[in-house]
Order: sequence, then C-alpha cells, then structure tokens
Amino acid sequence: MKDELIAIVTKLFDEGRIHHFLGYKKGTLKFKTTPLIALNREDLQGLWVEDFFASNLALYLKEIKGKVGLLVKGCDSRSLVSLIKEGQVKREDLYVVGIPCPGQIDPGKVAEAADCEREELEEISRRGPEVLIQVNGQEKTFPKTRVLLDKCLDCQYPQPLIFDSLLPGEYAAPVPKTNPPEDDLHKKPVPERWAVWAEQFRRCIRCYACRNVCPACFCPRCIVEENMPQWVSPLPTVGDNFVFHLMRLMHVAGTCTSCGECQRVCPMGIPLMKLNDKMADDLRELFDFVAGVDLDKPLPFRTYRQEDADDFIK
Repeated sequence: MKDELIAIVTKLFDEGRIHHFLGYKKGTLKFKTTPLIALNREDLQGLWVEDFFASNLALYLKEIKGKVGLLVKGCDSRSLVSLIKEGQVKREDLYVVGIPCPGQIDPGKVAEAADCEREELEEISRRGPEVLIQVNGQEKTFPKTRVLLDKCLDCQYPQPLIFDSLLPGEYAAPVPKTNPPEDDLHKKPVPERWAVWAEQFRRCIRCYACRNVCPACFCPRCIVEENMPQWVSPLPTVGDNFVFHLMRLMHVAGTCTSCGECQRVCPMGIPLMKLNDKMADDLRELFDFVAGVDLDKPLPFRTYRQEDADDFIK
C-alpha cells in the first residue's frame, strides 16, 4: 500500500497539483506515528501506512494553506466536510487519498488488558480478529474488540465520504455492527450529573490538549486566552474548568464530527466523548443534522425554519 501511495503523491508533485502532502511517519516512541508534512517527492520515503495512524490529519489544514494532499480514514473525512462547510478550506485546494482502516489499536487498553505498564509492551501485531502482543518475553492474545479505540467499535463510515483516490484494501467496519451499551448518565437527575462532571473536571489540568488537537477549534484566538475582559481564569479551578469545557462544546456544535481526538489525547482520561455524543444526539433530534456527512445540507445554527422548535423561548 505504501508503494501505491507514493506513486499517487509523486505524480501529484510532478504535475504541480499539490504543494504539500499530509501523511504519517513512524514516531520516536513505540506504537506511535507522527504527522509527515512532505514538501516534495523525496520526503515521501518516510511515509508509514502499516498501523497506529489514529490521529486526524485534517487538524493541520488550519495551518497549511494552498494546494494540499492528505491521507484520510473514513472518520477523518467527516472533519474535511465540516471544514469545507465552515469555509476554512476549499474543496478544490485538496487532493484526498483514502486509506482503509482496520480499527486503531489503543496501546493503553492493551497494557490494561495485559496487566502491565505501557512501556513493558514489546510487540503488538494483528492476527485476524485477534491482537497478538509480547510483554516481558511472553505472548498474549486478545480479541480486537477489547483493545481498539472506543470510536472504532462503533465505526459508521469506514470509507471516506469525500476522496479523489482510494488506496487498495477493504473499506469495512473493523468489528461487526452492534448496539453500543446505552449511556445512563443522561437519565440521572441533574444533581447527580452535576456531581459526576464536577469530579471529572476537578481532574482537568487545563493543558488544552483537547482544544489543540480538535479540527473544529479554529478561532484565531481562543476566548480562554483573552484578558481584556477575562472571561475564564487560566487557573484550573472546577468552576472555570466547567466554563471552558461547556463553552468549547457549544462552540463546536454542528462542526464536531465525534472523531474522538480530544478524549484520545487527554492526559487525565476525562471522558469528553460523553459530552460530544450528547451534543450530537441533540443535533440529530432537534435539527435532523449529523455533522460532517453532507456537503450540501445547511449548518443548523445558520438556518431558520418555520417548523424549528421554539418551546425553549420563555
């Protein structure tokens, strides 16, 4: 697959159709990849397409302008749709190469399943529906449903929704479609929900990793960095953490595609996708809208319809 990708991108560079290409390269840590920003055909030898390419490369379109080619998984393509709809990028400036995704392995889940530290993991490989690992000289196997990222267990878009080329491979959900367990949190009384999130946000250190990795966060200057007036204190107090997270949630409503990057990079393990999923459910119910799946459907908060619910107006 790497050879096919290099052939496609080399031709794009030779024809002057792109100025940059966004892909993956092996990271300095095991079981990690980092973004590769290729400026010419010579840079393409560092491309990596074997495994562990969880990060959403649409993020970097906020900084890299001009004619850009990029590699996308099915879920990542929804971010492209949202960025195009928001006017952040132009479709004609992009050359999109789709890559088949077998589901992204979460090394943290692997370590937990193997009852070891992540640093003790020696090898992680795939064998059919199982994941084979080596730790402390011993082999162990686990069903991949136990060690994939949560978002991969409910994969709805295995093939990119927009693309110009597709790399060879099977574009299918990594696990059979099942009904995920229902989250009972939203059914609990408000005081109980408040207590749950107060405990979660008490652990937040306000590193802003969730904001920085989010393709939908594209304000030139974030409101948390404003000091005239200062809307939110930079100190990680529970109250200010509530304000930051809920304000960010509202800002990305209709643009967030549930790519899961915020939760994946959170060093404190805060389940941010519970908030994002609730927002997505509300948008679907109130506006019949799903972010990042339809280039032509108007954004919900920019469109007025006579039949829109107005019972919230008192």
